[in-house]
Amino acid sequence: MGDAPDRYLVFSDLDGTLLDHYSYSFKPAQPLLRHLQRKGIPMIPVSSKTRAELEPIMAQLGETGPFIVENGAAVCIPQGYFDRQPPGTELLDGYWVRAMAEPREHWTALLTGLAEDFPDAFESFRDMGERGIAAVTGLDAEQAALANQRDFSEPVRWLADDAQRAQFIERLVSHGAQLHIGGRFIAVSGALDKGEALCWLRDQYSAESNVVSVVALGDSDNDVPMLEVADTAVLVRSPERDYPALSRTEGVVRTEGFGPVGWAEGITRWLRAEGLLDE
Repeated sequence: MGDAPDRYLVFSDLDGTLLDHYSYSFKPAQPLLRHLQRKGIPMIPVSSKTRAELEPIMAQLGETGPFIVENGAAVCIPQGYFDRQPPGTELLDGYWVRAMAEPREHWTALLTGLAEDFPDAFESFRDMGERGIAAVTGLDAEQAALANQRDFSEPVRWLADDAQRAQFIERLVSHGAQLHIGGRFIAVSGALDKGEALCWLRDQYSAESNVVSVVALGDSDNDVPMLEVADTAVLVRSPERDYPALSRTEGVVRTEGFGPVGWAEGITRWLRAEGLLDE
């Protein structure tokens, strides 16, 4: 890489990590976000959110680089961000998009077929529409519309008993679906994870720069794949659950602070270790 510039990368979960678990504020992390921007260090969100949801958040954060959507389903790179369009990407709405999963239509078609065997047992985001999503989630109409602009996955709300639910899940898995099971929804998507998306995007940076260090920050189990592959893993303390369990022991930071307070704590420790924070 000879004359290639040194590059440091930050990959971060949003909800409960950079964004407060309850208020969704990132105010405690703002000074460190500005420091990263002054240093030219990209802060790359890696989220379960859709592209439509992430675009206004990127603007609020003051970030103009890539981001990873729907739990690693796709990497979105602003057109022209790299010198060359990365191989395997498609130009879509001003982004070079690397899809890493089947499209939403694949999963809605599967769910339509399963509805015959599980009548009135579930409803998907597409079935619910914006009003239904808003009523169930507490999102306002605009937020519900953004949440419904999915490209690679389909959340499902289960309405029947647990026995049928187990059968439903078994059928989905048998058709190749990977499920993210939350308190209210089952997110149906392909075999993907945040770690695979991180590694692919890191390789695109490496094609133009000397990537010196990669840090990933997260607070839950679906962040584990990216926490495992980063040089430094920052486990942000959550008010709702224990730290996610990792197989690695080296290069692991556990924060005392919650959410964006913990995020700032972890980034500060990483920057100091890399000699990137002026005392």
